[in-house]
Amino acid sequence: MSLYLKYRPKSFADVVGQEHIVTTLEHAVDRDQLVHAYLFFGPRGTGKTSIARILAKILLIQGIDDEVMQKQIIQAVDAGTLVDFIEIDAASNRGIDDVRDLKEKVQFAPSIASAKVYIIDEVHMMTKEAFNALLKTLEEPPKHTYFILATTELHKVPDTIQSRCQRFPFHQIGDEDIVRHLQNLADKEKITVDRAALRGIARHVKGGLRDAVSLLDQLSSLEKVTEEDVRLRIGESAEEYVDDLWELLDQGDRVAALEIVASLQEK
Repeated sequence: MSLYLKYRPKSFADVVGQEHIVTTLEHAVDRDQLVHAYLFFGPRGTGKTSIARILAKILLIQGIDDEVMQKQIIQAVDAGTLVDFIEIDAASNRGIDDVRDLKEKVQFAPSIASAKVYIIDEVHMMTKEAFNALLKTLEEPPKHTYFILATTELHKVPDTIQSRCQRFPFHQIGDEDIVRHLQNLADKEKITVDRAALRGIARHVKGGLRDAVSLLDQLSSLEKVTEEDVRLRIGESAEEYVDDLWELLDQGDRVAALEIVASLQEK
């Protein structure tokens, strides 16, 4: 199993770098103020789907006092076998017929859990006709049904859809948060890695924790992961040379500046 799947957040306490969202949702849970439609938006690999799954588990077991039943429902969500929990990839289920099928099914009461939860990933990929059909369901959702929409391109989601949802902006995760998380995973997996290598990974992924974990996973077979190992796999980053380049331009040293540009082009 990949490191990303093995260490995917199972609770809000496991989430890295999105405290503003976690805190708000935790308060909503505590005060019983959960709504029927959420819209998570932001860069790829920042935790949108992971937090959606955590929220879904809370929605699916609310009102169920039997701890054994709660555990079974949560395990079924993790295994992808719960009929009341539906994940839809809008990139491949984007048409009007797909949404009509969804509209028919949401009317049925949940089979096992206390609710039915739909996660629609990359929702911006839906067609105009599909959005119009979804809008009618969001306007009058069945009491037992919840929607969590996720997108990397908010501007492609119609305002009419956005206005029916509570919106949560996901931010790029800070380099230090990524480095700490990677070090924690490395310690658990007994991966020997230089701190400089972890910083190199964090700079490269530009706030995407999923990509950072995947890159560490790729390097984990090495006896020791060094900064040079990271460079060999991801190439050089122009950002590392910006200060030197500006200084050379300020000095008017065109030859040295062009040497840096040529080196970057070659790499």
